[in-house]
Amino acid sequence: MVTRFGIVGFGWVAQDYMLPALEAHPQTELCAVVSVRKEDFVNLPGGVRPYTSVQSMLAAEVLDAVYVASPNYLHPQHVAACTTAGLDVLCEKPLAHTYAAAEELGRAVRAAGVHYATAYDQRYHPAHRLMRDWVAAGRLGTITQVRLDYACWLPAGWSADNWRIDPARAGGGAIIDLAPHGLDLLELLLGQAIVDLQLFQQRAVQDYTVDDGGVLSMAFRGGALGVHTVGYNRPERLPRRRIELIGTEGMLTAENTMGQDPGGTLTFFPAAQLGGGAQVLPFDGTTSPFYLQLDTFLRQRQGLATYPQRTLNDDLRLAKLLDDALAANPTLWP
Repeated sequence: MVTRFGIVGFGWVAQDYMLPALEAHPQTELCAVVSVRKEDFVNLPGGVRPYTSVQSMLAAEVLDAVYVASPNYLHPQHVAACTTAGLDVLCEKPLAHTYAAAEELGRAVRAAGVHYATAYDQRYHPAHRLMRDWVAAGRLGTITQVRLDYACWLPAGWSADNWRIDPARAGGGAIIDLAPHGLDLLELLLGQAIVDLQLFQQRAVQDYTVDDGGVLSMAFRGGALGVHTVGYNRPERLPRRRIELIGTEGMLTAENTMGQDPGGTLTFFPAAQLGGGAQVLPFDGTTSPFYLQLDTFLRQRQGLATYPQRTLNDDLRLAKLLDDALAANPTLWP
């Protein structure tokens, strides 16, 4: 059975990653795209109809599901419109620009009774899936510490309308944009919920009002401790995407796996072989995380057991942790 999709918000992530996933999947058909920028419609695939508002798309189209990739502050109203119309929704993270707005989104989803998922694409990267399997199988022993670094270079003039650095539309800067991916991924990899989260935020390099980087520290229910660094202030040529899972039996290190593409490397360092014995682990380096995310969403909406997605309750719990941590330490350094 083919699932008829619409896309709401047709920025670079939707164009470069979700569009190819929808085109490649045998059980999906992209029918419509919503964007306020008419230039986004120039290279639409044949048969895909353009709209400049969600309301006009919903009035004209017969759809089954929608991928929402609009700016953060629009998520609640776009999700509410689509779920009220009876459509299942895959919505980009974060849920919204504030926790109050995230709760509003949650109420709309629950009232409609449709299938909903937040688009944490990092959990579907083939290397991350393998890391999760190794931890679940006990191959690292007891996990004691984790470290995740996820950064990029995002100057104020990165795009004509860089809403990601507008506090009214994004809700913050690097932390609210990048940290939800890392926090979700670490919970998935360890199979443990974060129970305490603290952070420092900075505006060290970029010329805008929101944070351009941050350091988050966390405690997991099972006893592991973690550090997560994020930044819009890391030059692209520097190392900026690394995960380390450290356990009593060994350590897994992933390089350049964070991001939208399926590449990178994964290395295991066994504790029993001090000074050597590192093993480079093979994984699927070609299948897009967005394709795997889409496939999981389709299976879940059909009630089929498959790779886990977060529940809405988990999404809201993590959003509240991050919101509380930001409120507890609002200072931007320097």
